[in-house]
Amino acid sequence: MNEVVIREAEVSEREFLAELTRSVYTEYAAEMDPTFWNNYQKSIIETVVAGEGLIRLVAQIGDKIAGSVILCRPYERTIGTTVLKNPHWEMRLLAVPAEFRNYGLGGRLISYCENKVVELGEPVLTLHTTVLMKTAAAMYLRRGYVRYPDIDFQPVPGFTVHGYIKHFESSAGSLVGKQVVSKQISRSTIEV
Repeated sequence: MNEVVIREAEVSEREFLAELTRSVYTEYAAEMDPTFWNNYQKSIIETVVAGEGLIRLVAQIGDKIAGSVILCRPYERTIGTTVLKNPHWEMRLLAVPAEFRNYGLGGRLISYCENKVVELGEPVLTLHTTVLMKTAAAMYLRRGYVRYPDIDFQPVPGFTVHGYIKHFESSAGSLVGKQVVSKQISRSTIEV
């Protein structure tokens, strides 16, 4: 059994996390518009390394980082000529390399994000995905996320990035039916 630790990333880990995330998302590159993919890679690296106001989380097994995700505050930003607005917290760039999949690490990272926003008093969490990311979209739907077209956008003509949202019922600051992670670090064990 190996211990899984979900924790906030260290500043010194950002370059590694950017490459891990870019590498995981490379599996979709062949199906993307080349211009969009080149811009998306740059955006991944810039966001993970230098994005401000973000909570960067990692799943660590032993001494290896086995996954990551970013939790973003509500924002308004410009991509090209498009102004993107999201009035809610957003989970972004969930990445688990192939060798660490099927251990539930993506679900653990998502749960940590969900618990964190509830601890912050937020009633919802949002995310974006595309039709290319079928496995991810199915996982989000199973977890109770529903389409939220208010935050959809088209980074290139004909390619829509779909918004999703999950509403939380809360009772005294905790998720109903879920254990709230009240520490900065969450620990559990898995067989790897």
